[in-house]
Amino acid sequence: MGSMDSNSKKLYDAVATLILNLHMQKGDLNEEEMYCLLSILDLTLMGKNDRGLIGLLREWKANEPNPEIDDIIKATLLSMDFANLESDSQQKNIETIHDLLRYNKELRER
Repeated sequence: MGSMDSNSKKLYDAVATLILNLHMQKGDLNEEEMYCLLSILDLTLMGKNDRGLIGLLREWKANEPNPEIDDIIKATLLSMDFANLESDSQQKNIETIHDLLRYNKELRER
């Protein structure tokens, strides 16, 4: 976190604390969900190459996918290795999310 300015560090710490509290104190997140969210936080605030994943996540929430597609996307995210997004298997996961969002859009337009 050496390259983060003080405002970014404060934001990072606040969001990380919120995620941890949701898991440990409130029980709203299971351990997999907590680690997934912390990994996404790292991608967004640490300036790592997200391979287009953050844009897909924004699109996912903006388009309100049907519950089945929503569950598949969540399961795909929970299975991802965020430390190695450049691997073929992680690229396939990102492509899967992209395809699901495209399919959801097609369903909504019918």
